[in-house]
Amino acid sequence: MNAGKIWSDNWGIKALSLAFALALWFYVTSKGKTEMTITVPIELRNIPQSMSVVGDVVSSLEVRVQGQERVLRDITVGKKIFVVIDLSLTRVGENTVRISPDDIRRPAGVTVMHLALSEVKVQLEPLVRKSFRLLPVLHGAPAPGYQVARISVTPLRIPVEGPATVMKTIDRLATMPIDIQGASENMTVEPKIDYQGKPVTILATNITVRISVERVAR
Repeated sequence: MNAGKIWSDNWGIKALSLAFALALWFYVTSKGKTEMTITVPIELRNIPQSMSVVGDVVSSLEVRVQGQERVLRDITVGKKIFVVIDLSLTRVGENTVRISPDDIRRPAGVTVMHLALSEVKVQLEPLVRKSFRLLPVLHGAPAPGYQVARISVTPLRIPVEGPATVMKTIDRLATMPIDIQGASENMTVEPKIDYQGKPVTILATNITVRISVERVAR
């Protein structure tokens, strides 16, 4: 008996069986699936070297996903889904970066049905480096009968890096207030830097301020 005859015999029953098997497979694979809209974080990756992201960038995205209810419950609790924005091909200025379902990092079995946004705007600026003398800011006064004799900072100049427009606004670098209230002996501290809310990076390490205190001559 040839293959054609095997199929032709009772072809209606065989077609019905095939349709039933497909329907059963679809039912089993789709059973328990649900859809939900969740807000997921956006991660910026591959920022070009010597460049910096400035301004406001969308930090999250609403995504509608489909999957097994248990899996969707797990990703909302465990933060296992997020958006990756690849900036490797961006340049200085404003960039429009497209977002697709392929940019959504998610567990297997989760399907992205809809994105609330299809693109984001990202502004890039070149990084600029300058060096400044660090100005120690003192708070309080030494103990009675004592005075501040000398203040020295190591290193003498502090390298700072930040976006070009931000660096133009910085003309000095100062510490947060250093408490010397009641001091009667020399102090060496690792000061906190006053960033003035600016997105810059201090490139020096082991910054110290030495405050020499001595008795007032009588």
